[in-house]
Amino acid sequence: MSEGGPSVAAERAAGWAQGWSLVATAWLAVIATSLISPVLPRMATHFSRVGHASDLIQFTIALPALFVAVLAAPLGHLADKVGRRPVLLVALAAYGVFGMAPLFLDSLPLILVSRCGVGAAEAAVITASTALLGDYFQGASRERWFAAQMGSANLVAVGVLALGGALGEISWRAPFVVYALPFLLAVLVLSLTWEPVRAPAHADGAARATGPDGGGLAWRRLLLSSAVTAFGSMAFYVVVIQFSFIMTSRGYASPAQIGMGAALAAVGVPVGSVAFRMLAKVGVALKLLIAFMVAAVGFVLIALGPTYFAIVLGAAINGLGCGIYLPTLLTSALTGLRLDQRGRGSGIWQAAFFLGQFLSPISVIQLSSLFGGTPPAVLFYAALCGVGGLIALSAAAVSSRSPRDPGE
Repeated sequence: MSEGGPSVAAERAAGWAQGWSLVATAWLAVIATSLISPVLPRMATHFSRVGHASDLIQFTIALPALFVAVLAAPLGHLADKVGRRPVLLVALAAYGVFGMAPLFLDSLPLILVSRCGVGAAEAAVITASTALLGDYFQGASRERWFAAQMGSANLVAVGVLALGGALGEISWRAPFVVYALPFLLAVLVLSLTWEPVRAPAHADGAARATGPDGGGLAWRRLLLSSAVTAFGSMAFYVVVIQFSFIMTSRGYASPAQIGMGAALAAVGVPVGSVAFRMLAKVGVALKLLIAFMVAAVGFVLIALGPTYFAIVLGAAINGLGCGIYLPTLLTSALTGLRLDQRGRGSGIWQAAFFLGQFLSPISVIQLSSLFGGTPPAVLFYAALCGVGGLIALSAAAVSSRSPRDPGE
């Protein structure tokens, strides 16, 4: 049975098998950043004879995000031209090859090159898979799958961190074995998905005439949503990246304490994704206002919380807000785009999201230097979330004048 009904662009009815196979491919973005985090110190020790090894090792995490930010939009355009499924299948294979390369490489520069390849493949995977979700599902069903994509990724991140740490006890290379997963996902995608049917050129005229902006890409809605997404991603990754440093600065330096706190806090995002689905009838502006205000409250608790549990609670509340606004922004960005536009739309949104991931630690470093520490920087982000709510109001007011998704 179809899960809420397929998009008019799909030739068959998509259901749970198609939805979860595509959601699972998006988990590769989490694997790219979380899997090897526990072994970075051991990598730095192994390459200690290389100049600036400790600094270069950090780029094994940052480079994939940078390449996604740069390449997601052009690869989305490619997916619109040649098809989502071919791009997704090739990218999954490339991700596996580049991801497993450090198992056999003993040159830090070559490992960094392989991480660039992971980022390029990741950009194609998440762009094509998100576009396919937009093609296969519509309306409330589409929103549920986008929420599942966001919420499940955070739960996967917790497991991936634990797995990376366990494999890291064997060797710093051992976690890279997990990068064989894309080959299995490629088999699932090949077996369970299909390329959406494109309307013939003569039949597409009516759709183009009634599409957004007279048939052009809905730039206004998409770019406004993506601009807010870039900030939202920066705010989201403040907790993801800085949590361990904040806990350590408060005297909770035990890896077990930090890991348990991070695991408890991570529950906030999937709960937020559930809340997003419960708020399906609430307008975009109100949803974003609620989400940014909730995230702001979480930031205040993180910055000022006097106890371990207060900080963890703040991180969970912040995640709750993020779990609401991220799928809201993704849904808003892709609403109104035709089948032949969703690859580009997905690419632009993903580029904004990963640009925020790349800029988040840089912004915290600069704000900490300016205000005298990480807690004041976190408080500044709380204030920015209030501004984000106002920006969301403006964006929603403009977007509300755009036609609805023709596929809905």
